[in-house]
Amino acid sequence: MRGLHLSGRAINEIVKKRAAAAGVPYINGLKVTSHSLRAGPNIDMKRAKVPLSDRRQAGDWGKKSPLPDSRYNRPGVTADATETDPLDAVPLFGKFT
Repeated sequence: MRGLHLSGRAINEIVKKRAAAAGVPYINGLKVTSHSLRAGPNIDMKRAKVPLSDRRQAGDWGKKSPLPDSRYNRPGVTADATETDPLDAVPLFGKFT
């Protein structure tokens, strides 16, 4: 049904616009995109030693998909969760200034 969901492209544009508005279009040298929304939680779960099968299910990957441990695993380039999140400056409601 058309119009009842956002396309991947639309989500990506929203994420990039909000990151730019917050003054953080890059985090640790990587451009912030909607891909970050899928990679970040997977990396956090892997750090917490969540089994691959559970991470596949949470990320809506296939039961044999290698993606959670290959393309969506970037532990050396992620933001440190113990620090202030640079995206906290993003307004969630209302207009950008």
